[in-house]
Formats: sequence, C-alpha cells, structure tokens
Amino acid sequence: MISGATGAVAIVIVSLAKDFGPEYIFATVVLAGLIQMAAGFLKLGKLIRLVPQPVMFGFVNGLAIVIFLSQKDSLMTKNITTGAMEFLQGTPLFIMLGLVALTMLIIWGLPKLTKAFPASLAAILVVFGLVAVLGIDTTTVGDMASIKGGFPEFSIPDLPYTWKTLTIIAPYAFIVLQE
Repeated sequence: MISGATGAVAIVIVSLAKDFGPEYIFATVVLAGLIQMAAGFLKLGKLIRLVPQPVMFGFVNGLAIVIFLSQKDSLMTKNITTGAMEFLQGTPLFIMLGLVALTMLIIWGLPKLTKAFPASLAAILVVFGLVAVLGIDTTTVGDMASIKGGFPEFSIPDLPYTWKTLTIIAPYAFIVLQE
C-alpha cells in the first residue's frame, strides 16, 4: 500500500528516474537530506505557520489528484482482440469498485469504533482475506512487474559533479522535502 506523502514521493522519484535515469535518485535523496538538516539547524520549521490554510489544502488536494491519476492504469485492461487498453466494464469493474468501497468504509469506520488497530492495515487484511477466500481474480503486483530476485548491490552512482547535475536534482529534492 502506498499512501499519503510516500505515494507522492514515489511519483516524483519515478518521474526523475524516467526523465534522467535511476542513478539520479541517490543524489536527489542525499541533497534532500542535506537541505532538511540545514533547515533543522536553522530552525526553519516554525516558518510553516506562515503558510495559509488554503495553500495547505490546495497542496494536499493536488497531491490527491496526482496520486489518483497515477492509479488510472488500475482501472484499465488490455482488449484481447485489438490489444488496446480499455477501461474496465461490467463485472470486473463492479468487483473492483466494491473492494474499493469496502476498503474506504473500513478506513472511515474503524477509527469510530476503536483506535487500537490501524484502520488501513485492517482494510488491507479484510479485503485480502475476502479476495483469497472467495477466489476473486484481481491484479497483483506480480502481474504488473517482476518481483523475483534480490536487492541490488550497493554502489554510489557515477554522476558528474557539475552545476548541470545540481540543476537537475535540486527541484526534485525540494519537491521531495515538501511532501
């Protein structure tokens, strides 16, 4: 499950990797960490009070739109005859909408009953159990990409330490910080 700021960071980082290559991710994360430490040492956290509430709501709503748009492919399936991607229709669409509605209901309703168990975890467990017990055909992570193998070897990417590299990674580092 990807939720909240983690989902938004993932979207930003994927965009960086697609546009410039995955080796820029490490440099971006390091720069974001340095900026965050500098802001902490300078005690800049108190400045967030100067950001108006409508700006905060706008940012969060924009984040929701970006996350929603990144999930659009989950609503699509490949047409067997034409090979084109089409939106789900009929029973598969209603099954997915039902599972989404059940998930939302659990996340909304469980905290009203108890806060002893995380609602999002409960939703994942309940919906997974329902899918497993009823044998509902759903798309899994393994269907979208290979999940075989292990962790890659750790290495520091070979990037040029130039002004151009900094101009590429700095905007992404600041975006990651805001999330």
